[in-house]
Amino acid sequence: MILLNIKKLLTGILTLIILSICVYLYVNNKPSVNNIKDVEIGTKTNNNIFKIVAFGDSLTAGLGVDLKDSYPSILENILNSNPEYKKYDFTFNVINMGVSGETSSGGLDRVDFVLEQKPDLILMGLGSNDMLRNTSPTLVKFNMDTIVQNITSSKVPLILIGMQSVASNGKEYKNDFDAIYPNVANKYSIPLVPFFLEGVALEPDLNNADGIHPNRSGYEKIINENILPVLDVTLRKLIDGVY
Repeated sequence: MILLNIKKLLTGILTLIILSICVYLYVNNKPSVNNIKDVEIGTKTNNNIFKIVAFGDSLTAGLGVDLKDSYPSILENILNSNPEYKKYDFTFNVINMGVSGETSSGGLDRVDFVLEQKPDLILMGLGSNDMLRNTSPTLVKFNMDTIVQNITSSKVPLILIGMQSVASNGKEYKNDFDAIYPNVANKYSIPLVPFFLEGVALEPDLNNADGIHPNRSGYEKIINENILPVLDVTLRKLIDGVY
């Protein structure tokens, strides 16, 4: 009986010792509030990514070329390799959210999903398929206005990429359609690339066999001559905090 009581006593003492050690380790190894804050801040600081979403149709998606030869991919490479942009100390991530066949109505349906990607900047080029289908400029303008309103009200910076109608749609249609982009850009005070295909449209050497969609050389010209002059100014303002 005495031996049994001694055994129970020793077991109890051993249990208390083990519990004390566990409590000590928990208290001394539990991260402090300051440590947690340091980890969170460190993660945010090291995640130095500037996310650009290219939101558009087949001209954005890169129909007829490899993904690496689409304009978002070429633009990303330029931004990350050119010393002019390396000075910003960002890793630029240009996400290709172009959908072949997309219209302004489809873009309106998709804008919330685009915003869910939490971009730092959106390059939006829509309307070419509306124009090719001879869609009423009134409807196109309504859609474009609504999309831009949704984006700007979300406080996401936006560059509007313009499109122009082919002459075969008629003078009245062309005048009404072409005016959509500068009118919307002026209304919301956002930067505008006047015509995405400037210098490339109808140039056989700069387009695929369909004569509509640019090849890699065409996209390089579009980026260097049409997009970067507008994007460069916008990036400077955003990074300097004056946008």
